Amino acid sequence: MDLKAINALIEKHGIRTVILAATDPGGMLRGKRLTVPYFRDAAEDGINFASFILYTTMIDDVLPHLFPTGIPDVKGEPDLGSFRIAGWEKNAAVVNMDLRQPNGGMTALCPRTELKRQIERARKLGYEVKCSLELEFFLLPTKPEEIRAGNWGMPRLVSQDIHCYSVYEGHFWESIVGALRDAFPDEIEGCAPEWGQGQFEANLRAMDPLRMADTTVWFKTAVKQLAAQAGMTASFMAKIHENFSGNSGHIHMSLTDTKTGKPAFWDESDPMRMSAPFRQFVAGQLDTFHETTMFYAPTVNAYKRFQSNSFAGVTRNWGVDNRTVGYRVINESAKKARLECRIGGADLNPYTALATMLGAGLRGIEKKLTPPAPGEGNCYETPGAESVPMTLDAALAVARDSAAIREVLNPEFVDNLIRIGDFETGIFRAQVTDLERRRYLEMA
Repeated sequence: MDLKAINALIEKHGIRTVILAATDPGGMLRGKRLTVPYFRDAAEDGINFASFILYTTMIDDVLPHLFPTGIPDVKGEPDLGSFRIAGWEKNAAVVNMDLRQPNGGMTALCPRTELKRQIERARKLGYEVKCSLELEFFLLPTKPEEIRAGNWGMPRLVSQDIHCYSVYEGHFWESIVGALRDAFPDEIEGCAPEWGQGQFEANLRAMDPLRMADTTVWFKTAVKQLAAQAGMTASFMAKIHENFSGNSGHIHMSLTDTKTGKPAFWDESDPMRMSAPFRQFVAGQLDTFHETTMFYAPTVNAYKRFQSNSFAGVTRNWGVDNRTVGYRVINESAKKARLECRIGGADLNPYTALATMLGAGLRGIEKKLTPPAPGEGNCYETPGAESVPMTLDAALAVARDSAAIREVLNPEFVDNLIRIGDFETGIFRAQVTDLERRRYLEMA
């Protein structure tokens, strides 16, 4: 889409504000709300931001290694092809951007740039990529201003019972969820109550990875804003309470052969209908299973979702249409042949997570890796089954010492996320919690 076509849409829809944004390493959208005239200037020349946004946590901590960088500018370069009307905000449109050096050169720290690098890597190997995300979130009957004022204790729930897939339960929240579907009519396949009290899942339609990540960050923003407009809070936190279901962020991914235009994961002659590249793609995931975890689970809280005999993918194995494995193969037809990564929570950064899964799979194809035999039955209970690192500290340690993860992702990108993760875990190690006081204040 060029600026002429965008201007026509601006006039047609009465757009007064254009939101230009990119994600920080943690997945938070950072940018500015622009007037239409200034957006037109920014579309031509870009717009500068302090590079702080590439080095910080999602709540703007100043990390020790920030000031030695000198904190120069980065330039936000709008991707005009991502322009869309923001159906969740009055008279507004949104545009995703890449964060580059002021001279226009690439910066390795931008999550969107890393995903684009992996897409190009796939093309050089002869593949186009399609993927989709399943995202879960809770609707909580608490106004955002209460939470912002410090009331972030035990959340109230909109229901005392679980009503997974209940059409009746779903109708109570159509003022929010229906508006969400209206805002993403071409991207959302369906929505339904999930395995939690007031929890919902949305299935996004398969598309190219860059558009999927762009859609996901605005989808999450729209959910939060629509909930806030209804006097509620929407949360994509991986585990809002130990007694409630976690919020998953499952990824589905497939490859197409660019020469033949055929699904690259399908082989009718194979007993499991899996092509050699599909098996290698699966093997690539398993080969870097431990060191990729932090890129699917970037927060301390994300690891509290990892529990056996749940719907979280915690085991280093794969299987065909089996939800107890870390990687689920779906191969009912050539068109639908794909791999599902079940590790991530809904708090993942979609650019980073998609880049990680794609990069790990491509590395498996490049090295012609072979996966072990698929798991069957309840793979949480497979003797000797390896699990994901169970804390962010442990996941960071594995990634820090891994050469393989630096073959999957740009080493500078990896090291920046490790620095941020180290700072985050340090914050939690220093905090004394209410649970500690409950257990030890009197009795110790």
